[in-house]
Amino acid sequence: MERVGFEIKKLLLQGVGKADAFLNFDTGLNVIAGASDTGKSFAYECINYVLGASDIPEIPNEARGYEWVLLEIFDKFARQSLTLKRSLLESQKNDICCFYADIDHLDNASFEILSCDSKAKNSLSSKLLSLCKCSYRNILRNSSKGETGVFTFRKFIYLMMMNETRIVQKNSPIFMGDTKRDKNSTAEVASFFTVLSGLDYEKYIKEESIEVKKAQIKGAIDELILIFNALQKEITEAESTLDDYAPRQVSEVIESIENSIKQQRIAVEEFEKDREKSIAQLGLIMRERGRITDNLSKFKLLKKNYQSDIERLGFIEQSHDYTGQLADVKCPICHTAMKSSEEKKEMYFIAIDKEKAKLNAHLIDLQGTIDDFEKDLLETGKIIVKQQENIKSIESELENQTRQISKALVEHEHYQKIRDKMIAIQNNKKKLYDTKSRIQELNERIDNTKATSNKVEVKKLSDELMEEFCKIIQGLLENWNFIDISHEDTVYFNKKDNDVIVKSKTKASYGKGARAIINSSFIIAILLYCKQNNLPHPGFVVLDSPLTTYKEKDKRNNEKNEEVSKSVKDSFFNNLAKYSTDYQIIVFDNETPPEDLHGITYHHFTGNLDLDRTGFIPN
Repeated sequence: MERVGFEIKKLLLQGVGKADAFLNFDTGLNVIAGASDTGKSFAYECINYVLGASDIPEIPNEARGYEWVLLEIFDKFARQSLTLKRSLLESQKNDICCFYADIDHLDNASFEILSCDSKAKNSLSSKLLSLCKCSYRNILRNSSKGETGVFTFRKFIYLMMMNETRIVQKNSPIFMGDTKRDKNSTAEVASFFTVLSGLDYEKYIKEESIEVKKAQIKGAIDELILIFNALQKEITEAESTLDDYAPRQVSEVIESIENSIKQQRIAVEEFEKDREKSIAQLGLIMRERGRITDNLSKFKLLKKNYQSDIERLGFIEQSHDYTGQLADVKCPICHTAMKSSEEKKEMYFIAIDKEKAKLNAHLIDLQGTIDDFEKDLLETGKIIVKQQENIKSIESELENQTRQISKALVEHEHYQKIRDKMIAIQNNKKKLYDTKSRIQELNERIDNTKATSNKVEVKKLSDELMEEFCKIIQGLLENWNFIDISHEDTVYFNKKDNDVIVKSKTKASYGKGARAIINSSFIIAILLYCKQNNLPHPGFVVLDSPLTTYKEKDKRNNEKNEEVSKSVKDSFFNNLAKYSTDYQIIVFDNETPPEDLHGITYHHFTGNLDLDRTGFIPN
């Protein structure tokens, strides 16, 4: 059978200003053990709450302030993680967010709102049943009135999860309570029948003649034959379009494409980082070129100033030459000769020559600096061109990666459609099988049709089926050293009580410790039977305190403990660890597994504030 159902991967509590409280789980045996009052039963109730329980868990003092319970699960058929998130506030508890991602990646994940009301169009129950590929619809609710009820996921919960109260009850584990009134609950018997037989209950309430009933049956057969033929045709046409794809092959291709897309997106992120880095470097180089250009402009302007000063000195020198050629005249006021001495002229020309030499020296140095700046400007320009080409190359790679991702997404969508078609084919084959079985059943019923009364007969499970079921329970109890392996038929089913007889004793005659072991084997056997017979089941079991005896209550009730031996406890853990490779079992208990037991997921709660880990809720 295809791997269907789901597993619990993580339980998480969140609250403003509160450290996350979490537990991780995996395939196989998961044990949360340790001291009392460390939050084990609270964690169990949180799982039950997220899976649709109507009441908010009783919150211990240390857990005050937590607002949300999150449960990460893994769809084994679609190989996809989902996260269910439910509020611990009474006013908000009816809606559950279903994220299509694991807990660590909720920010950008798509989600939908599911209702706790199983009658709602988009309900949590229908979602979880779809993960189990379960199409059960009806159960009998009242045998005297012939009333039927809807099969919901909570019907499964009661047959796969047992809290510390139910696990020690004297009644059959299929019943919710341990009172005499609960012993014959029609709805719970009907749910147990449906899960083990794979058949829905039907409603017969009208008293009709044999002829009318036969005609109705024949009409139903004709209609079912039409449905059967239509389903066959639909399956054949659908299978012809699949090109011999196998479901596992398609899932592997989808997983491969998803991994490829993930790697390509990582490559895109790296290219984007490189591009941002290159653009930043280009900006620095452009600013450097601007600085060089600005300085070059300033030095060229300074060069012009030096050249202008040299030209001015030359002009002064030339003008002095011209004035020296003028005729000597006397001052019209003092009648003193105005011609300067030859010595002064010589000093004047020397000063001009020195100034010109100084300016020419500066000009030579300045020209060298200008040449260096122009060379730097040229080199910077080359670097800018090279960096721009690098950015262009990176952008080309980004564009190529984007095209590849787009192509992969198209291919991913194609294979998803193939997978959806395979699921539809599988569902139609189940309908085809059910339709064929129904036709055979109706054909057999025609000859045995009798007038009916208003009271509906509660269907019973066949002796062959219950014998197979009891053999699974017996095998578990033998492996746990609870019963002697040498005795045959040690376990058989009592149809009156809908419970097992173990070693010729009713369960009520055992103490609480032994009853917890028997009830645990009953619940685990339901899982194993469904797996062996390709029947829908979520694929996991959760047990609270299967190995712990409640001594205080025993004393008040004057009831014997019959505490489970260490041999049974060790065998219980060892057997479940060894054989629970294709399904998941979660055990909350005070008893710790053997120290040499490997291959399990183990959380130990010390109950001591000075030691890790104290309990479910962080210190």
